[in-house]
Amino acid sequence: MSLRNYIILMLLATVACYLAFFAVIYFFDPFAGGLWALVFFDISLFLALVGTFAIIGLLVRLFLTKDKLVFKKVITSFRQAVWFALLIIISLHLKNLDLLIWKNIILLILAITLLEFFFMSYKSKPSLQI
Repeated sequence: MSLRNYIILMLLATVACYLAFFAVIYFFDPFAGGLWALVFFDISLFLALVGTFAIIGLLVRLFLTKDKLVFKKVITSFRQAVWFALLIIISLHLKNLDLLIWKNIILLILAITLLEFFFMSYKSKPSLQI
């Protein structure tokens, strides 16, 4: 898949996720919808944020870095978009539970940062085939 096709596909998927997110807000009553309304809200918001952050992160990397390997930029921007969207979703849940305090946010950011450092340093070992 070319970079142009990836960006177009990601834009279309992100727009579809935002439409789903606004449909969940419009059609579901948060007080009567129960658990399913919350699950649909979280999934649609998460996917819309991942798409948005992945596209923005990729475009920033394309313009600011000179690395020739575009697929590494795509993988890195998508992975970091997932972390940032997860940070937002977890923060919304902490706010809902009245647990959104600076100590919890720092611990959450630290945990996500450690996970990102792990994935940045992880290199797969070549398998031995006999």
